[in-house]
Amino acid sequence: MTSLPTQFLKDIPNFLPENQELFLQSLSQLPITSLRLNPLKKTLRLPYSPMCAVPWCPNGYYLSQRPSFTENPLFWAGAFYVQEASSMFLEQIFKHITTDKPLKILDLSAAPGGKSTHLLSLMNSQSLLVSNEIIKNRADILAENLARWGYTNYVVTQSSPESLGKLKDFFDVILVDAPCSGEGMFRKDKEAINEWSEENVLFCAKRQKDILTAILPALAPTGYLIYSTCTFNRQENEENLHWLCKNFDLQSVKIPISENWNITEIQEKGNYAYRFFPHILKGEGFFISCMQKKGKNPPKPQKIHKNIFQRLNSKEQSEFQRWVLPTHQEFFSYQNQFFLLNPEHTTWISYLAQFAYIRQTALKIGELKGKDFIPSSELALSPNVSKEVKSLELSEKEALQFLSKQDFQISLNEKSWYLARYQNLGLGWLKNLGSRFNNYYPSEWRIRRLFS
Repeated sequence: MTSLPTQFLKDIPNFLPENQELFLQSLSQLPITSLRLNPLKKTLRLPYSPMCAVPWCPNGYYLSQRPSFTENPLFWAGAFYVQEASSMFLEQIFKHITTDKPLKILDLSAAPGGKSTHLLSLMNSQSLLVSNEIIKNRADILAENLARWGYTNYVVTQSSPESLGKLKDFFDVILVDAPCSGEGMFRKDKEAINEWSEENVLFCAKRQKDILTAILPALAPTGYLIYSTCTFNRQENEENLHWLCKNFDLQSVKIPISENWNITEIQEKGNYAYRFFPHILKGEGFFISCMQKKGKNPPKPQKIHKNIFQRLNSKEQSEFQRWVLPTHQEFFSYQNQFFLLNPEHTTWISYLAQFAYIRQTALKIGELKGKDFIPSSELALSPNVSKEVKSLELSEKEALQFLSKQDFQISLNEKSWYLARYQNLGLGWLKNLGSRFNNYYPSEWRIRRLFS
């Protein structure tokens, strides 16, 4: 392992008063590999064996070693998400603070999508997730990962905290997984060690305050702010927590935890936080805290200039119903594209569009190109696809060839659209033209390198 920075070593007693040698030894060990299963996409068997449960996340599992996830079609089908186990504690917080009430939830710095996919698995279908990433190439990855997860109640935005902060009192829950100095990733990422400096810690702490200051106006009274980092130092963690509770109308929230989990509960100045240390649990370094905004007044109704979505008439609705399973959602159009949406969500998204750039809305059914309807890749990855749609079950080899857009031989009977499946999970679309078929899997998503 690359030598740790001298100043970081000097700082350890400030955030860890005891067992410092064990902590340092853990940083030289191999990182733990873990994943989280998608409850929407259950398979007949677990994707890997053996798998050991993550205690604070019922769908989370540890793996004994790190396989090549690229070569497993179930990864591309969205059956699981490779995620660091400590960060799965988000589930305990979300379950503690929410009810069955429909919620508007913001994941502010969402890429690559681990926490957003987790939130989608926990939310009810009446709630809406706004998954935001300001950097374009990271927003592209986020949109792809959320499409694979297969849910229908999210939008991907690509906007600054300042822009989203103009949505006054709009969100019921805001998650800020803040950009940080990355000390918790030292044993996973040598670059994190090379980039560490005292100056960067101070820069990150200030940047986090700027981000939080910008976004907090968008949190509704009685709503919740969840703040997390993957670093150890106090400046970016406890000190920011105390600053938040002192300078904003926020009350720290205590989260129930089991002693067997070996999570370190911090209680200072009446505020609570939860630390994850790699020498006492199976996971990387992580810090998370939850605060509730004080106040009783319900948010004022949002003023919408115009709903950007147009509800399809009954004839048009019937045309699309053959593509999807029966649902309480309805079909809408926007700019020649067609969506399956909760009607109330169209109002929320239309208001959101006044302040944010919307990169992707779920669930996109497809679009018109001339007179031809082209089903979307998002639909292919959704469990909402109708059983009446023709499908083709692929072998593992065929699935990988399809996902990498390589040529392969299959027999299709009718000239039609076919849903390519693997272990009964949708991957993408094939169109049989008679003499040949076209692979409609997005080129930007394709597997670029197979190792076997």
